[in-house]
Amino acid sequence: MSENRFINVTPHPRILGVLGDIEFSHWQCLAELVDNSFDEFQAAGEIEERPSVSITLPTATATRSTAAIVVKDNGRGMSLEAVTNAISAGWTSNSRHGSLGLFGMGFNISTARLGRHTTIRTSRAGDPSWVEVVLDLPKIAESSQYQAPYRLVPKADPAEHGTTVTVSDLKSEQFDALKRPNTQNVIREKLGDIYSYLLRERGFLLTINNRKVKPRLPCVWDENRYVTRQGAQIHAIQRIDQPLKDKKACMDCGYWSRADAERCEECGQERLELRSRRIWGWIGIQRYIHKTDYGLDFLRNGRKILLKDKRVFYWQDEDELSEPELEYPIDTKIPTGRFVGEIHCDHVAPNYQKTAFEFETHEWRQVIHAIRGISPIRPNIAKSLGLPENDSPLALLFRGYRRQDPGLNYLIPGDGHSPLHDKALEWAALFRKGEEAYQSDEIWYQAAYQHDHPAVPDPHPQGGDILPGLPADPVTPEPGSGDPSTGTQPSPTPPAQEPDPIEETLDQRLQRYRDHGERILDLTGSYSLPDLGTVDLTAWTVRGQQLSNKDNTPAPVVAIMKRAPQLEVFVNVDAPLFQEQGTDVRDLALVEVAEFMRVRANKVSMPLTEIVAHLKARSTSPKLTPAALADEAERILDQVRSSMVLQVAQDPALHWELLTEAERASSERRFAIEAPSVTTWDETISSGEFVRYIPANAIVRLVAASPVTFLDGKVFARPYKVLTDTTAKELVTERLINPLSDLALLEQHRPRLDLEELARIRSSCRLIVRELADND
Repeated sequence: MSENRFINVTPHPRILGVLGDIEFSHWQCLAELVDNSFDEFQAAGEIEERPSVSITLPTATATRSTAAIVVKDNGRGMSLEAVTNAISAGWTSNSRHGSLGLFGMGFNISTARLGRHTTIRTSRAGDPSWVEVVLDLPKIAESSQYQAPYRLVPKADPAEHGTTVTVSDLKSEQFDALKRPNTQNVIREKLGDIYSYLLRERGFLLTINNRKVKPRLPCVWDENRYVTRQGAQIHAIQRIDQPLKDKKACMDCGYWSRADAERCEECGQERLELRSRRIWGWIGIQRYIHKTDYGLDFLRNGRKILLKDKRVFYWQDEDELSEPELEYPIDTKIPTGRFVGEIHCDHVAPNYQKTAFEFETHEWRQVIHAIRGISPIRPNIAKSLGLPENDSPLALLFRGYRRQDPGLNYLIPGDGHSPLHDKALEWAALFRKGEEAYQSDEIWYQAAYQHDHPAVPDPHPQGGDILPGLPADPVTPEPGSGDPSTGTQPSPTPPAQEPDPIEETLDQRLQRYRDHGERILDLTGSYSLPDLGTVDLTAWTVRGQQLSNKDNTPAPVVAIMKRAPQLEVFVNVDAPLFQEQGTDVRDLALVEVAEFMRVRANKVSMPLTEIVAHLKARSTSPKLTPAALADEAERILDQVRSSMVLQVAQDPALHWELLTEAERASSERRFAIEAPSVTTWDETISSGEFVRYIPANAIVRLVAASPVTFLDGKVFARPYKVLTDTTAKELVTERLINPLSDLALLEQHRPRLDLEELARIRSSCRLIVRELADND
């Protein structure tokens, strides 16, 4: 290993002031570091390895003195000269047309916001050493001629490559926020949204603390769906691809000059690059309507800069002297929309925070015109102003889908009487969970079709429901027949179900168990023990089914390995062993695993209890300690809060009024610590997002005050509306409130509890997880 040497990264004096002035939220800071890696992947083109970035954040048990934030990629890496130029660009460059990150100003702002020391470790394949550079912010602030130390660290394998950025000596407020599971979940969701295109279309992989960041997929109608207006088909997805003239980009001020310019026409500098420019993407119709969850995403280099932006729905005359006028949505008392899209405009410069574009530029106006034209999208208004009829992609969607009437005429699910907006939202949640049946738009389509063709009561029904909560439809159209009133293409008639075979195969029996079961999530996972090998366990609780071993012998617990090392354990929770004698389901499941491992490894002399003890130590089930159960209660309640957002957003003011003054104040304090800086508290209240920050006792208050809002599969699975007896409804609510109150007590106060009280709270944790509608 070489001794420390130095490279000159002297900052301009004004840069140090910028670092302290610009607000970056947690996810923005991390996104700046991810941007550099994703830039590199896109510049490299096709590579053998899957482009991957891993983010490591402090855990709940970390201490600030040792905690660090690590962002690591498997890109091509950099030479000493390249990393010197990259870091120097962060202090001195004002390049407006680089890639997303480029170790520019945003890199320095984000690292300075997070901590005081930044280490960059990089190397290319074939280089003998890693280049490791340390940026010490306090020393930079003290010195006018700062020399950043670097060293060359020999590599174990010359083929290794990539870049790792480590931020240490974290600021206390950043450390306290980032170690919270709820903050990490928010960051994971946010990054999954802004990098959605790169993750799903380019195959990039992003993980946070070894958990994959999933892209937020657009839940839209298939582009083959259409409605008919005046004999013309208007498809639910409109593609946009508008090439622009090549121009030269100024690397200093960002101005676009003519292709034959020798100097920038704005600032006179000579650093110009000829670049191609293009506006492309799509706009379309979401399968559900929402107060806030609609609008267009605008992307630059694959990253979303604007999310759910609604400015394209406003019209303003070309002289911009009049106030912008909303054109969509305008047909409902409470504004709700479903127009969405992804528009790529790599040539438009964003601001330093990458939260907006430079809207006062010709380039941005070109983007808006490509989507919505220059006339109002309302044909009568355009005609009254003497403007040409608008045939832009947005105007076409407006013409076909502006209203929200149920049925095929506007592609809105209905039940024959009214629209199924709530049901469509529930299906969208299942779509985003990855449920296979909800990935296509088939269920939404069938519901819209059934609205137009309501079912006729059948005294001798032969089949089940076509859709969850909807009656069977005896008037399903013939394949290819279409709907003459709308021109909407029908879907094939579902095939009739064949009767089950008389004798079940083992595969059919196991599938029946799964169909009537729920996974025991905290037991499911991989278990490895010395001398006993490895088992990848999936554990199930099963109800309403008699379990049998391979030889058809009835048993309360069945363990079957069809393909090593995958073991499935099914527990019949209806058996007297559990219902009458109170045996712990998890303990008995692990007994079966222990016996299976002992027999398979031919270690029958090893005590079974010893194996069970080792397995329990490796289980992710919360330990029976106040600290472990408090963390578990906090995790579950954060999940409840996230699930409540969608329901509270339907009427935020009503739920806000249900909170006490103390609860409101507590919510605002938590918001101040955890929320993205781009969001205001007033916006958070008006959107219903405030529920993410309410104290635990406020969760109990809201559920108790309005069970109809949160039960029936919305947040909690337990049925409520179907009950007609007042006492029955009270009992259902009470059965939910009691365990919720246990969790709230432990999250907020963490009192000292004895073993029996801890056991009760562990049961409450399990009960709430089981009650959640989204408990996978």
